[in-house]
Amino acid sequence: MTHRPSDDVLMAYASGNLAQGPALVVAAHLTLCAESAQRVRQFEIMGGVALETAPVVDLAPDALESILGRLDASSAAQVLPRGNHLADMPGGLVLPSPLEQYDIGKWKFLAPGVQWSSIGKGGARRNRPMLLRSKPGMVLPEHTHAGVEYTLVLKGTLHDSMGDYYPGDLIVADASLEHEPAAGPDEECVCLAAVDGRLQLKSLLGRLVQPLLGF
Repeated sequence: MTHRPSDDVLMAYASGNLAQGPALVVAAHLTLCAESAQRVRQFEIMGGVALETAPVVDLAPDALESILGRLDASSAAQVLPRGNHLADMPGGLVLPSPLEQYDIGKWKFLAPGVQWSSIGKGGARRNRPMLLRSKPGMVLPEHTHAGVEYTLVLKGTLHDSMGDYYPGDLIVADASLEHEPAAGPDEECVCLAAVDGRLQLKSLLGRLVQPLLGF
């Protein structure tokens, strides 16, 4: 494992400021990387100290109603756990524990030799995390990002112009990166990914099928 999220990403996760899809990807990474998990615990301790030393402020009379209203408004956009699992995980792959209770859909075509599967129910499809599955040596469609892409390698290896990635590695790519990731030549590659924004596929075929894929 050579690629871990920055302290900014881990602090955002610890403070609850990541969108739910990216937060699920980071949570899965933490089960595979003790170093990142320790950093998150440190940030949580720092947050607890900050809360203990913060001045006490009286709540507004309508504070409870306001919070409940915000929760109701956001519930439709959540990635909801359902408990159904995809049966044909390659090579006996065991998913990280944060994914155990989520509905995982059927594999769908993304590109020759590349499939994807949605995770969870509810909200816009492009805001939900997904599994990506690529045959050895296959290249994912060239793309950049309108937001930030979080990709966790679960099985096999992944390669792009920025480096080589192995199980447990978490790649955080923003709009400045235009890449064409490729699976390693020796075995199938499976990744967990979420995009805080929208992918921008570069090929004509990618742009034509993107509305059908929903991301």
